[in-house]
Amino acid sequence: MRLRSFVAATVAFASTIDAQVQYASKAAADVAVGKAMAKTSSPTSSIPGKTFNRFVNIWLENTDFDMAAGDPSLAWVATQGITLTNYLALTHPSQPNYIGAVGGSTHWVFGDWFVRISRSQRTIVDLLDAKGVSWSEYQEDMPYSGFQGDYVNQKNGANDYVRKHNPLISYDSVSEHESRIAKIKNLTMFYEDLKNDALPQWMFITPNMTSCGHDSSVTVAGTWTRSFLEPLLRDKNFMKNTLVLLTFDETESYSSDNRVFSHHGDGGE
Repeated sequence: MRLRSFVAATVAFASTIDAQVQYASKAAADVAVGKAMAKTSSPTSSIPGKTFNRFVNIWLENTDFDMAAGDPSLAWVATQGITLTNYLALTHPSQPNYIGAVGGSTHWVFGDWFVRISRSQRTIVDLLDAKGVSWSEYQEDMPYSGFQGDYVNQKNGANDYVRKHNPLISYDSVSEHESRIAKIKNLTMFYEDLKNDALPQWMFITPNMTSCGHDSSVTVAGTWTRSFLEPLLRDKNFMKNTLVLLTFDETESYSSDNRVFSHHGDGGE
């Protein structure tokens, strides 16, 4: 019975698969060339929402609910709004959770390998673009805007930026359009856009593999989160009609119900 189920799943996967494996160069020389040619865009808009006008996603990594809730820095974050106590991640491991968050489906991706999802598959940016709502992704340690591979920190060799934590880059409907990949940029651009009052209305923010807790600990992730969020929460211009969702991609334990620590602010004035 298990063999038949596996065969059936394999046939279904082969006949309906939306994703394909592809190699992406991460050699330093190739990255240098790509960086010199990359374009970066910071569009803005002022489309009013029904409850809030700006939505900010911040994703951390691989931590059980109780462990996250018990971290002092994340416990402080919890006092700044509402903790969602029954918020479940989609699955394990990381990548399908990210893919599903922006595309409404995991598209048969059930691992962390390099995938490209067919241009026929829509994402949230199709909905945003159709309504003129500005958007951007901010990825810590991404070597340049629109980069489509994995890349290690060239100073310390750390595996800091990974494609699997960049949800939109896996979709060809995004990555094949220069105007769209120009909006997928390094986290340093968040501070530039903030300073220039050029933040978009929809954002997805991914810390690097250390800051998010994946290659470190919940203590590191919590410390990064508080240091990132605390000044923003005090910034009245940033917080005006802004809803911030902080969440984790999945639990560390695969045997749990995948309930992750998630928190959002009030989205008010």
